[in-house]
Amino acid sequence: MVELGRLAPTSPEVREVLGALSRGDAQERQLALFAQYGWRDGGRVLSATTDASNCVRSLAYLLVPLACDDAQALEALKVARAVRRQEGLLRGLVRAERRGVIDAYLDGLATSADVPDFADAVPLATPEGIRRHLPRALARPSLRFWNRLAHDAPGILAEVLTAQLQAVPGEPDPVTRMSLRVYLPRIADQAPDAALALFELLLSRRIHPDANAWHDLVLHRPEAAVALLQRHPHAPVFEKQFARAASRLSERALLWLVRRAPITLGDARTLLTRLSESSRRAVVEAWCAAVDVAPDWGAPLLRFVADTQERERVYARWSVAARNAEGVIPLATLTALPFDLREREARRHLQEVVALGTRPLQRMDYARLLSWDEADAALKSYLGHPEGNVRGEALASLLAIPGLRPDEPSLVDRALPLVLARKNEQDPVRAAMLGALVLWPRRVWRREHTESVGRILRDALDAADLSYRSAELAEALLLRTFARAPEWGAPWLSTLLKERGQLFNTRLGEFLTDDEVRAAAPQLLGIARGWAQRERGGPLLALMNSLGARVRLVPGLPELAVSLRDETPWPGLALGMAQWQSQHDRAGFESTVGAMVRRFHDRGWFFEIIALANSEEAARPLHPELISGLERVALRLGKESHSALTVLRSRAWRAFDALLPRLLKADASVICFPVVHTYLHRHRQELLTPYLSAPVVQGHFATGKTGWLLAFDTRGFYRWTSEQCALYSRAVGRLVEDLDRDTPTLLWGVATLAALTWAPMDGLCALADDARPVVRDKAIQVMARCDQGQGVPTLLNCLEDARARVAIYGLRRAFNGMPPGRVLSLLASVPLTKVTVAKEVVRLLGELRVEAAYERLLALDGMRLHRDVRIAMLRALWDHLEREPTWAVYARAVDDTDWVMAARLGDVPADRLTEASDRKLSALLGRVLARPEPEARIDLLQRAAWLAVRDVERTFLSACGARLASPYDDEVRAAMQALLYRSNEQDLERMEGMLDAVAPDRRALTVALEQLLALNVKSRASYMLAARAAEQVLSRDIRLSPLRVRCAAAALAPLALAERLAHMGEAGQLHADALEACQSVVGALPVGDLEAVEARLTVSGSAEARRVAVWCLVRDAAPGRGWTPERLARLVRLQQDASPLVSGAAQAVFPPREQVASAKVPSA
Repeated sequence: MVELGRLAPTSPEVREVLGALSRGDAQERQLALFAQYGWRDGGRVLSATTDASNCVRSLAYLLVPLACDDAQALEALKVARAVRRQEGLLRGLVRAERRGVIDAYLDGLATSADVPDFADAVPLATPEGIRRHLPRALARPSLRFWNRLAHDAPGILAEVLTAQLQAVPGEPDPVTRMSLRVYLPRIADQAPDAALALFELLLSRRIHPDANAWHDLVLHRPEAAVALLQRHPHAPVFEKQFARAASRLSERALLWLVRRAPITLGDARTLLTRLSESSRRAVVEAWCAAVDVAPDWGAPLLRFVADTQERERVYARWSVAARNAEGVIPLATLTALPFDLREREARRHLQEVVALGTRPLQRMDYARLLSWDEADAALKSYLGHPEGNVRGEALASLLAIPGLRPDEPSLVDRALPLVLARKNEQDPVRAAMLGALVLWPRRVWRREHTESVGRILRDALDAADLSYRSAELAEALLLRTFARAPEWGAPWLSTLLKERGQLFNTRLGEFLTDDEVRAAAPQLLGIARGWAQRERGGPLLALMNSLGARVRLVPGLPELAVSLRDETPWPGLALGMAQWQSQHDRAGFESTVGAMVRRFHDRGWFFEIIALANSEEAARPLHPELISGLERVALRLGKESHSALTVLRSRAWRAFDALLPRLLKADASVICFPVVHTYLHRHRQELLTPYLSAPVVQGHFATGKTGWLLAFDTRGFYRWTSEQCALYSRAVGRLVEDLDRDTPTLLWGVATLAALTWAPMDGLCALADDARPVVRDKAIQVMARCDQGQGVPTLLNCLEDARARVAIYGLRRAFNGMPPGRVLSLLASVPLTKVTVAKEVVRLLGELRVEAAYERLLALDGMRLHRDVRIAMLRALWDHLEREPTWAVYARAVDDTDWVMAARLGDVPADRLTEASDRKLSALLGRVLARPEPEARIDLLQRAAWLAVRDVERTFLSACGARLASPYDDEVRAAMQALLYRSNEQDLERMEGMLDAVAPDRRALTVALEQLLALNVKSRASYMLAARAAEQVLSRDIRLSPLRVRCAAAALAPLALAERLAHMGEAGQLHADALEACQSVVGALPVGDLEAVEARLTVSGSAEARRVAVWCLVRDAAPGRGWTPERLARLVRLQQDASPLVSGAAQAVFPPREQVASAKVPSA
């Protein structure tokens, strides 16, 4: 049909044929429309958008962007809008890059006064069109508008949000804040320069963007992101915030981050690999200068510190910080240090760390960081220990030294004799020694070591207690040294295979470079030949796969693999060799694949043929010989046929298509294969006709006793002819008429009847009167799917009796695409006596874009209606929110005696309101919250924080605040959440009064403040105001001091908090419960401020405040910061405090013993 369409402009005969088809039945009209892909006659496509067939209309709308000129496309948009079908067409025009049509469409809509969804289409226009219609869209935006603007025009969205922020001095309204939270990451990713202005505005008002937005901004503008942090010290930093962008930072910005928050740069070792030499030096110097900020971050930097004194100072600080509470540093951390510092830390762990004194196994691990002689001396008593596990650990530590010092080759010559001297050790000790050798880097091994390694292997094989684990380690040792002397290693591989019966890892190629493969080629070939002669096909195949394409570096090995493939009697081995050759020796594979496939076929290896074809690279066409092999397997009609056809369909569909006629002629029963009848259903409908009438099929896969009714994908029947649809419909109809059929089959049959696009629907409509309820109801449910609305009269008749409860829901789909006037006239005749019917009629009226439908809704509102119908009425009026009668209906709902009606006001889409209607909705929502029923209030309150009402007059916000005095905890919690999320700085000036009114109800007050304290209070200025207001209220009653402490910590800077705590302590307000709150507060303070807070509290005259100073010191000395001499001195002073409340707590703090000063702690 597409080709006919291409000929139509120049061929009158073709145009006549297509004209005749376009005047035929629905299926012929669809065929004629397909020709428009080649003809592109916009007038014919536009005419088809009003066709009676839904399939034809859908295809026409798909063709509009392709075939219609601008005027025709605009007319099609108008038609689509009338039937609520414009969204798909708008997206099609965007994909076709025809946004100019959308501009014209918007220009037309702009002349109408009330277009509820006008804003939805604005972001799809051209940039000029967006800017032209933006003011009207912003007067009544929607969630879809914001989402599309973020996707299609993030730069313009940034301008809008910037303007909204600049229009107010402080925090914006809650709707703008929600938009910023949702869309700022998208803006930062797509329009980073515009995002910078937004970040600046937000941070200047103490509103913190979230981590996702920072992540995207840093990726695109890392330097500017650092500048933002420099200008706004309160802005939060995150771990690895700049890690991916570190190499693009200027040296100045990089150094600033190192000095202030090095964790933002990620792992120090990784960072160094991304920097230039000059930047690396600057980073090292900056970290040394500010080592107290993050002393445990820079271990890999220590090796680059050139100045001896500076290095000593920084190392001492790092060492203290890296220790855990027992003074221990993990071994893996120490390996990043230079050798001399490693040795110092090893000595400290071996000789000074008290906690390790009773843990010899853990302690001796650190000996591997020493020199050989020193480690040997330190481990001497353990190397001869009577317990094997202790000896093994000691030997493993000692033997690990050559691997950690690869630049000292003489260490290997000392380690290997030690292993040989202990050849009679028990197996666990042997395994520990072998495990240590295997971990050595390959570069420490030399050719002269192979003799000793051979003796070690021989000793292991001679041991009667050799375990599988030790044998595996011995083999691994051989593989790691193989490349140093292949002529030595090859016999040893054979020996291991002979004496142990198996090899754990035959993938030799993974351990060899290309040069090593060339050098070891004779030995590798010898190993392969030996395995081939002994029919060790598995190891040989593993060797081939590990070498991959490098097999060609071993002369004779490719030929050996091919000969083994062609001679082996084992199908799995032959398949593996063939797959290797296909991947790594393509020329050889293609030259031999024909003979190989024939051999596979002759030996009955049919599944191997299928597997080989399926394993071929998807991007490479299947070799003709493989296609031929698959065809022969399929034509055998054996159990492999379905698999062969499946692979053929996915990998060579043209061959599959050509095979099907022969296959069906050879055996019609293959139609039962899903891959066959599904393909015919979608692509070769002309072969399908003989099987549509449920015939009795003869063949290899059929008994010939019953007819077959095939099941097809119900979404593809539009590809069939009218005759095929009718034929299959009659067969399915006979099945549905069978009274003995099971229910699931009957339901499938009824649904299939409705899906047959071009079939007569008389049989389906007749089922609406079926005596079987399940069949009747299913038929009514699916009747609306009839392509040309054939079921609408039957559905309307069903509305007059008990079937109405099912039929009414089908009408929605049946009316889809009908002109609104036609739908309205049909609905006018529907009786409203049943609640179910009346509800759906009201909903349908609300979706009709004609004035008469709105008038009908208002008329219905004046009648006595069931509650459910009235609720449907509220929903139906959503498209008419700018009309005064709508708000009269809503006002009556708020005051209705039934609270359920009032509660439904919270469902009104507030994102589509103008400023005037927003005020009305806010006032009504406030009245809902004033109702006496808690059920009416709670759902609205729980959603209040995120409702898109701007609430300019704050009526809704005031109503939320009034609910803080509720006796219901859930309501108080939701009310406080709404207040916090919806308020700005001016709103929260009233917070103190609200909380003061609630203060007598301790429970309500606590519930409300827990909502506040669960937030990151310092992320917004308004949250901090709320916390300060709460603290002011709580200060009036000493019994509320615990909550006061938490609120003060949330609102105040650390030093200001210290002043507040000192003042409270001196006023006697830090009682036991308040001190408990102080302890949790200290755990949340920034570590960089702990010392200053401690210093202020230490000089307080309040023992309670000094007790808090103890907790500050303990946290400041936690792992990552450590017990420095200065902190130990401060601890001693606190331990000597005159108050037992302070000194008792300080004396219960236990730094590592080796760090504790020798000063005597006074007793009480």
